Amino acid sequence: MSGKVHTSADSSLPARLVLWVVHLLYGLLLQLLQSCHWIRRKLSATQRRILLGTDQAAETDSDAIGYDVQRLDKIPSHLVVMLGSEEPDYRQLARFIFWSMAAGVGHISFYDHRGTLKRNHHKMLNIVSQQPRADSEQIVWTPQLKTASGLLPPRNGYRRRVVVSFFAPEDGRRHLVETAQTISNQLKLGSVPSPADITIELVDRRLQEHFHHIPDPDLAIYFGTVCSTYGMLPWQIRLTEFLPMEEIRLQDVKVDHFVNCLYRFAKCEQRCGK
Repeated sequence: MSGKVHTSADSSLPARLVLWVVHLLYGLLLQLLQSCHWIRRKLSATQRRILLGTDQAAETDSDAIGYDVQRLDKIPSHLVVMLGSEEPDYRQLARFIFWSMAAGVGHISFYDHRGTLKRNHHKMLNIVSQQPRADSEQIVWTPQLKTASGLLPPRNGYRRRVVVSFFAPEDGRRHLVETAQTISNQLKLGSVPSPADITIELVDRRLQEHFHHIPDPDLAIYFGTVCSTYGMLPWQIRLTEFLPMEEIRLQDVKVDHFVNCLYRFAKCEQRCGK
């Protein structure tokens, strides 16, 4: 008698084929859903531009962002826009301020490792102040926070407000070293009673006082393919989510790219060290 011998590899072939087909269909379905969502947002923004007119593009973008973020479960409380090898485009960066305000982001900061933005932050201030939406009560610049209490003035009703800050490398490791030196001197002088009183909470409190009680960044967006902190606030970014701006240049950023980053952030599961 003769017969065919079926191996275990032959018997598992149909199962693997089914799994492969299911995986392929699932991937295609996800791509289809993402494409439909992108088309729906594009159509929504286009309809607003038609209704409001092209001369009101800025207002249209803000309306589109406000509409899109309604579906998000979480919005970053502190967003940082990081520059790597890019040269600052102050007019383009100023758009992030209005986009953040429309999305409900409470704090937005700008960082570049060369310190150019911080030295020339007045250029962005001038650009923003020329916009019709640049209400002094809605856009608060960090130097304005240097009040007697060191805290923000109270909100005016339900109007959204965004706090704008500029950081450079000296705000990172250098200030952390200076804070450690200050605490060490206070320990010698008796202002800090004992080494046991030097805790993480103490360092946090001192740094928060220096940075006007601005919350730690929870989202940082960067340009290009290189993901690097460039020395930005090493103490404050231990729980920060870093996302690329879709590998595009700063000059090419549109409101859709900004909204996509917010959607990707909302899907991130932050375990907070767990």
